[in-house]
Amino acid sequence: MAPASIHQAIHGYRDGHRLLSSSTPLPPEALRTMLVLSDMSGPSMQLGFDEYLTAYPLPGTDLFVLAKTWYAPEMQRPGCVWTHSLLIPRDHVARVPTTALLEAFRRPQLEGVDSAVSKPVEVGEVTSGGASLDGFADRRLAALLIGAVLGQPRPVIVVADTAAQLEAVFLRLWEELLPAEKTRFSFCTGALMPRANAGALLDLQAIPRAIPPSQFRKSASAALVLDLRAPGKPEGWVDLVLDGAVRGDPTFRTWLEAAAGAHAGRAIVSSLAPIFGEWYAQGSSARSALASVLGAKNLDPDARSRLIGMVFDRANTESGVTGRREMLQGLCGHRDNDLAPIATMLEVQTRRLFDESRTEGVALVLSLLGSALTEVGERVLRLAVLLLVPNDVETFGDAQAPFLSTIVGANPVLAQSPILWKRVGSRAIDVLSQLGGANLDEEARGAVISAIFTSGRDVSVDALARFGGKVTIIRALTALASGQLQFSYPWQSAISAQPGTVLEWLESLSSPSLRDLELGSRFLSPRATQSRLAAVWKSGTSSAGSIVPRVAAFGLTLAFWEADVKSPLFAVCFQPTYDAAASSRLEYEEWDWLREQAPSVSWYRDWDRCERLAAALARLLERRNASLETVFTIVHSRPAIRKVAAVLYDDRGTRPYLKSLRKAADSSFTGTREQRDALLEDW
Repeated sequence: MAPASIHQAIHGYRDGHRLLSSSTPLPPEALRTMLVLSDMSGPSMQLGFDEYLTAYPLPGTDLFVLAKTWYAPEMQRPGCVWTHSLLIPRDHVARVPTTALLEAFRRPQLEGVDSAVSKPVEVGEVTSGGASLDGFADRRLAALLIGAVLGQPRPVIVVADTAAQLEAVFLRLWEELLPAEKTRFSFCTGALMPRANAGALLDLQAIPRAIPPSQFRKSASAALVLDLRAPGKPEGWVDLVLDGAVRGDPTFRTWLEAAAGAHAGRAIVSSLAPIFGEWYAQGSSARSALASVLGAKNLDPDARSRLIGMVFDRANTESGVTGRREMLQGLCGHRDNDLAPIATMLEVQTRRLFDESRTEGVALVLSLLGSALTEVGERVLRLAVLLLVPNDVETFGDAQAPFLSTIVGANPVLAQSPILWKRVGSRAIDVLSQLGGANLDEEARGAVISAIFTSGRDVSVDALARFGGKVTIIRALTALASGQLQFSYPWQSAISAQPGTVLEWLESLSSPSLRDLELGSRFLSPRATQSRLAAVWKSGTSSAGSIVPRVAAFGLTLAFWEADVKSPLFAVCFQPTYDAAASSRLEYEEWDWLREQAPSVSWYRDWDRCERLAAALARLLERRNASLETVFTIVHSRPAIRKVAAVLYDDRGTRPYLKSLRKAADSSFTGTREQRDALLEDW
């Protein structure tokens, strides 16, 4: 062990009791405390008490004081004492051997006292032949003190014949305390009257038998007064403490430190020791240990929580993660004790169970569903449900299926996986209704809708629309466009009721496909929001090859609305629409879009859709004085060019424009030879 550097101080008489030498400055509060506790411990010295030890935490510092006091008869004034104090850092108290501390004490002398302790003392291993303390050699005495000090929280006053009679057992008992308690514990082996620190009696002190009890009863009324001569039998737990200490067996101490915690008081030992006995009894198991912990009365809640945690670890050692799960399962229905103080610990154990074995975690959920649970059990179940992931749902049987809506209500993330929807069966509406009450954002609702579509589960369109609203429509359009969802009348009705959402969906696509445009045309009219629709159609047809008549007719309607012959919609949409009209492939709705844009030329040729389309285009071309290049960009086929030319020729007002086009075609290479020949035919 490396030597520890420990500050020290000497108090003695010089025109009154005072600090004579010190290796370190101290704050005023600490100085006042040391001044009092270094002085003689009573009004007059008693035979056998002219040397004694005092130990106490020093207020206002991180130091613990172990001091030795000697009566000083060499002083002219009666009642004088010398006191040598060791100022031990509290984090060293549990590490520095008591025997080494005792060897560091030196009785001060008048000569040189001012500089006697000007430097710290180095305290390490025992080097002068000193042995470890044997303070428990007198078993009866040790048992009485252990029972009194560790069996209850009050200070203990022991009636003794001499200070030396109890010094070894006091020090040995101090050594056996838990590390944190050791730094808090205060004692005096020779209190001529009851002593206090910071207004509280020292935890353990020996009082001379010669002092009549009447003189200290009042000042020690809050203490347990122990007469060593009185008959008495210690409780069974005392033997456990004593046997472990005498044998040097660390089992009990190690277990106690784990169970009590770093800040537990000394009195907790009496409640923990019987549990230790049950814990290591022959044939004991995690279950029997748990019963002893739950059955222990007046057990500190923190200690109970730690002990149950230790039981879980033991169950895990004995039976693996199955043991941990069985412990949780049993505690969730335990009604003989209030387990609310350990609810947080049980939640920690639940997380550990899932971390170590997801299979056992799911088994816990399945076992608790439908069981009679306490409030704590419900907390555990709720957490376990929150820890479920979609793949876990695959293990659910028919018995658990009715709970799926409640489970999803607690853990909505499960509903974002198709796995859940494949498992819910006929309860899909119940689950969706439960989700409707959850505070889900649009992204989460959309993920649920997509999961339903992916699962193939047939869910009412109305229920989906109520749940997701606008999000449902957008996800349905995406699914319809990709072929994941089949087009049906319910979807036609639901989506048609939200044309604004359909347009938003189209606009959200960076480059809508012809399939997207065709789908959008099922729910939109080119007679509304034309400017936005035109932008979408231009984006979707900009690099298109063959265009289906429906998309072409929709785009041509928008082009006529724009009335701009240079619009790319004319170039892309006129010829496919004309060809569809020529082969009677335009549906009624598609022609209805164009009907107003392409009025009949004469009442008896109202049926000729090609003529009406050609006439509408020809008039616009003439009004805009479109160039031959523009005309050939829009009109490609020979029949269409002949039809446009015929319309221009039939009207005297438009013949000059036709003549200019023919002159341009005759003198240039604009367009293809077929286009030019068609325009120049019969000229």
